[in-house]
Amino acid sequence: MALFRKILRPLTRYFGDESASVTVEAVMILPILLWGYFGLFILYDGYRALGSNFRAGHTISDMLSRETNAINAAYIEGLNDIQDILTQSPHRTVLRVTVASYADSNSNGIIDAGEHSLEWSYSTAGQDAIVNANFETAIVPYLPPMQNGGQLIVVETWMAHEPFLNITMLSNSEVFGAFYFESLVTTRPRFAGQLVWGV
Repeated sequence: MALFRKILRPLTRYFGDESASVTVEAVMILPILLWGYFGLFILYDGYRALGSNFRAGHTISDMLSRETNAINAAYIEGLNDIQDILTQSPHRTVLRVTVASYADSNSNGIIDAGEHSLEWSYSTAGQDAIVNANFETAIVPYLPPMQNGGQLIVVETWMAHEPFLNITMLSNSEVFGAFYFESLVTTRPRFAGQLVWGV
């Protein structure tokens, strides 16, 4: 037993020693503190950009829902300029507007018993417009229940975001680069039965 105590005494003394060097501790902990400090700024900036993109989508969707005249490509390109202003993004944003309609296939009024159809779609540079081939997979899953003969305006927005610092958790992790925030907003036309596409 005495031999065991004799072996443990240096370990006990080592782990019980509270003396330290401020310089060594500062050198060890400072990188972690700086990483956390700047990481909070990057996280806040990311959420700010995400919120800006989401609010821009709602604003544009609300504008389109109040439109009573036919719109065209120049109109949506102008909305994309408004999106750039609202998000204050240094990169070009992308806007896609799609109008979907719903027709009930029976007279029972059962939700989702009918069929959705694509009325028209237009996208600014960076994304392709929705076509019948991808309408069922790209738009229909995100549509809320619709009334027979109803239409919905689907506004999709994309905004590139690039963190002002590229920091990672681990040394072998991928460095964060520019990526896109996406949002999808659906709105019913308010003052007209449909949002008409004109030349």
